Amino acid sequence: MESFAERIKELRIAAGYSQEKLAEQLGITMKSIQRYEKNCRPDTYVLVKLASFFNVSTDYLLGLKSYEEQKKERNNKLVGTKQLYAQYLKCLNDYEIAEDTDYYWIELESDHIGGQTCWAGWADEESEMEIRVLRPVIPERAIAMCTMAKGKPMVLNSELDAKTFLVYGGQAIVRKDICEKYLTQFMEEMVMENPQTVMERKLLEEYELREEMSFKASEIFEGDR
Repeated sequence: MESFAERIKELRIAAGYSQEKLAEQLGITMKSIQRYEKNCRPDTYVLVKLASFFNVSTDYLLGLKSYEEQKKERNNKLVGTKQLYAQYLKCLNDYEIAEDTDYYWIELESDHIGGQTCWAGWADEESEMEIRVLRPVIPERAIAMCTMAKGKPMVLNSELDAKTFLVYGGQAIVRKDICEKYLTQFMEEMVMENPQTVMERKLLEEYELREEMSFKASEIFEGDR
């Protein structure tokens, strides 16, 4: 099983970073990186910075997961070529925000695609199903909110960024024109239940459950008399 030093070195090389460049990105000395790659473990603050930069868990770096869990996390990141992982990290850590253009917040998981949307109309006459479309977001604010709630998002400003996102998935803040041209599936209208309808159904289900429990309790009480 790989050591801490081997994991750090593998991730650094896969990302296309020299020891000096990685040190600059993290705001630490190159000698520190050299020590880590000789199996000297960093303090908690730097450990978290390393995990955040490479977008892996601290448990993975420290080897605290099972072999299968470590293998899965490694394979989820180091997929395809080294250039692909390097591009992935660029979208996470070394991006620019274009001025005077809209951005969307999108997500790609194994079982669904979606994003931050706004109401665009009703899909049925009963107003139970609504149509939603992506809504523009303030990129800097969306990045901060996403980082706090779901983890650091990718920022997509090119065709290559978009293709890399389709491989890795997760959360992304994408320029509108890039989304419209290369991620067209996210531009389609989304039809989903009206939140009010969902809430009313849940309340009704809870009411019916309470009524059923009350009826059963009364039957038991009557049977004991």
